[in-house]
Amino acid sequence: MAAPPPEKAEAIKLRTLVVAAFWTLIVFVGLPVWHYTTSVFRASLPLESMLGATAIPSIPLPIWVLANNHFSCEELDDLIKRTQAAFDQKNSFFRTLNPAVRLVHEVGSSRCGTDIETLAGVDPALTLQLELTRNTYTLQLIPGTDIALAQIPSSLPGSVAQNLADSIYAFFLPEQIAHALLLKAQSVNDKRIDDFLDLQPAATTTDIERQLARAAKPSPVYHLTFSLFTASGAPSSWGVQRALDHHIKPLVTALADTADIRIGTQVQLYSSYAPSIQPVNVGDGFQIRQNDLTAFVNAAEWPLSPSIGFGPTLNFIIYVPHPDQMPLSIEAGETDGWLVPQWGGIFIINPPLIPNPVTSPSSIPVNLAAEDMEPAFETFVSQLLSLLGVLDFEGHHSLPLRLRAHKRFMGLALSARASSSLASLARIAKRLEQIPIPKHVAQLVDNSMANLTAFTAASKDARWTEAVEHAADAYVDSEQAFFDKSMVGQVYFPDEHKVAVYLPLLGPVGVPLVVALIKEIKRFLAV
Repeated sequence: MAAPPPEKAEAIKLRTLVVAAFWTLIVFVGLPVWHYTTSVFRASLPLESMLGATAIPSIPLPIWVLANNHFSCEELDDLIKRTQAAFDQKNSFFRTLNPAVRLVHEVGSSRCGTDIETLAGVDPALTLQLELTRNTYTLQLIPGTDIALAQIPSSLPGSVAQNLADSIYAFFLPEQIAHALLLKAQSVNDKRIDDFLDLQPAATTTDIERQLARAAKPSPVYHLTFSLFTASGAPSSWGVQRALDHHIKPLVTALADTADIRIGTQVQLYSSYAPSIQPVNVGDGFQIRQNDLTAFVNAAEWPLSPSIGFGPTLNFIIYVPHPDQMPLSIEAGETDGWLVPQWGGIFIINPPLIPNPVTSPSSIPVNLAAEDMEPAFETFVSQLLSLLGVLDFEGHHSLPLRLRAHKRFMGLALSARASSSLASLARIAKRLEQIPIPKHVAQLVDNSMANLTAFTAASKDARWTEAVEHAADAYVDSEQAFFDKSMVGQVYFPDEHKVAVYLPLLGPVGVPLVVALIKEIKRFLAV
């Protein structure tokens, strides 16, 4: 068989130019473009600072002391110093709240201590009003205020300072337990927290834990939806605005420095409870079993949005049963309302029926008056406090004190959640080296860290309104950074997936180019 004719010089030169052109295009255009389009941009993050943001805070607890003219300034100064020393000795291995006793006097008074007017912006945890007595030492909270009356023997024995310290410490101990449970729930790993909780009364710890469990997650924004559901076509209207103005809005105003609470209402006719509920006929009415309360909400038909924008939605429902089932009540229930933990509250109202002279059955009034909803909204106020996490500590049920404690708790909770999100983001960034970190995520992290620093500074000065604002901003920024969609998508696209995509695509193209390059190199070396 005859040998093939030798290649012409022009053909060899053309093949060499084609191979060189392909590889020049690959090296100087293809690879740079591929590197640019597949490289992962990772903005610089303060990883160590983010991981260390979960430390246990130390928060001063301002205790203001007011005294009448029966005490000399020297006596009061000495009492304050000895009381503070007693606090310092009681300071256990775990404390987020550190009482700081300060002698103050009211505006216009020339008495001892600091003028209250100069302490504008500072939120005292408790104000002690000292009075002389011929009896033994007592300390009682004045109902409906944030003031405690301390009656002190005129002789001012040395035990008074210790008694004051013991009383105030016991007063704020439940709040301290709540802080410990909060930090433990946020995965703050510190043995001191467990040791502290082990030393506390089991009944107190269990009660606070139960209150925290039924509250919605701490958030700077809450949405309240008040709904009227009727099993028939009436009532079709209700005096909800008057009820809200009287019961709910004063509480919302009192909580304005703690959270942004938004209110909405709705009416839904012909909306019966869940079909699985079978009320029991008890002769003079119908009763719903206690076991059926958890299934009462008809989630398939009732228009209840689980979330409206940022922040949890709390639902408060007034249910008016069908006339044939009136009066409808709860089996062995003290009221006709109940709380659904972390979700909302429900109240059954049986409005007085209107006799109909034409048709024998009585009918439900078209409008549900605000007076008929008084029991429901009184219950809703209590349920709202529980769902927002306004704890009710044994021994002091004063709403002003509860709201101040709630402000401190919310500041700590939001800052702890922000710190937890930042720490989780730092761990992900360390473990997944290929995950992108956009510039706006780094900016959100910087903003969150700055707000956490500002929260710490404001809380140490007892400026809790400002502190909660910084904690809320830190929480929002940390959540946006952690759940940024540009980062989440890359978590589920590891390098193994990239190889599986590249091989079938580049194999058929790359092999001929490599073989041609090798042949050209051999030919060049053989010349």
